[in-house]
Amino acid sequence: MRCRFGKTCLFIFSLALIIVLLSAGCIYRLKLDRSYPLKVNLKDFQPLAVLPIRDAAGYPESGVTLYLSAQHFLAQKGHTLVNPSEVARTMAELNLTPENLLSDPPALANASKLMKARLLVVGTILEYRFQKSYVSSQDFQVWDGAVYQYRTLPTYHQGTCQMRLRLRMLDPEKGSLVWLAEGSTSGPSSSAEVLKEKLVERLLENLPSL
Repeated sequence: MRCRFGKTCLFIFSLALIIVLLSAGCIYRLKLDRSYPLKVNLKDFQPLAVLPIRDAAGYPESGVTLYLSAQHFLAQKGHTLVNPSEVARTMAELNLTPENLLSDPPALANASKLMKARLLVVGTILEYRFQKSYVSSQDFQVWDGAVYQYRTLPTYHQGTCQMRLRLRMLDPEKGSLVWLAEGSTSGPSSSAEVLKEKLVERLLENLPSL
């Protein structure tokens, strides 16, 4: 059936398409906010130890995918990584967390020696917001064939997520920063895990492969 109001129909079709794409998780935002160029030749600083990423407050396990993704993409680039179980065991034996480890240079150097790590990869969640999708009732004006009437209809609200992450590489012997990348992403909450992977991949994109 041909629509009498071309512009109105085009608007409705475009709006419906956007809703479908959002529901499918196809529309998201991803960007690199700032970076600190690499100061060393990574071939001379293997292996790397990736420290666990602390969860965002109020969101248990929000750092797990980010942590696993950092390991995955670094391994894909050919870097040698300290076994995660060795990292966890060393930190548990020394009663350390990533936060107090970074604030204690002697402990940092000692832990890296026990891990046999030349560089430490540290991730920090700077921002994390997550809202699930939900359905609510809302009044709409509908045409019943004779007059317009208001009816209460169920309305779907797309959940959203937003996060910002910083990744750093530290030289534990000197206690110095050798590389940094910070970025952010946002999109539908149904794609949160995929967005985490894409964010980590974007931050590590410019690191050289071995």
